[in-house]
Amino acid sequence: MHEESVDQFQKIFTGNKDGYGLYTGKGHIFVKKSVSKELYKQHLEGKISLGIVPIRHDSKCKFGAIDFDDHKKGGIKKDFDYESLLKKIKFLKLPLIVFKSKSGGAHAYLFLQEWVPAIDVRHILKKMAYALGCSRDVEIFPKQDTLKQGEDGSFINLPYHAGNTRVAVTND
Repeated sequence: MHEESVDQFQKIFTGNKDGYGLYTGKGHIFVKKSVSKELYKQHLEGKISLGIVPIRHDSKCKFGAIDFDDHKKGGIKKDFDYESLLKKIKFLKLPLIVFKSKSGGAHAYLFLQEWVPAIDVRHILKKMAYALGCSRDVEIFPKQDTLKQGEDGSFINLPYHAGNTRVAVTND
């Protein structure tokens, strides 16, 4: 694994540095330890499945995501329609990048150059989800507008877990 690749991945998917999520195969756990470059490297190598909390304790973030899990409605899992989602995003000229999610759905990420108040990012992502025809119960990350003293925030599983299908999806 090239150090530059790990550095870039960590820079793009940065958030709360005081804790992270792990998917163990049996479920998710939250670890109250510092997020390190080594964790990102292990994720990219497929040794762990890392989740990052997008919101920092100053209630700002550099990325957010819309989590599309509608492929599991009614208890019946169906193939997610990535092509339809990508066409809508392109038509609406939304600055979102779509990745396959761990559950077989999609995460549409919004990446930002600067740290922005999470409440603003959530507002923008809710408007984008609505424009894409999503129901109100779609998950938006960060899940919190602010982090209060002692709160950890909610993590999202990161893409590009080695040996996995969590990759970017394009229709170009």
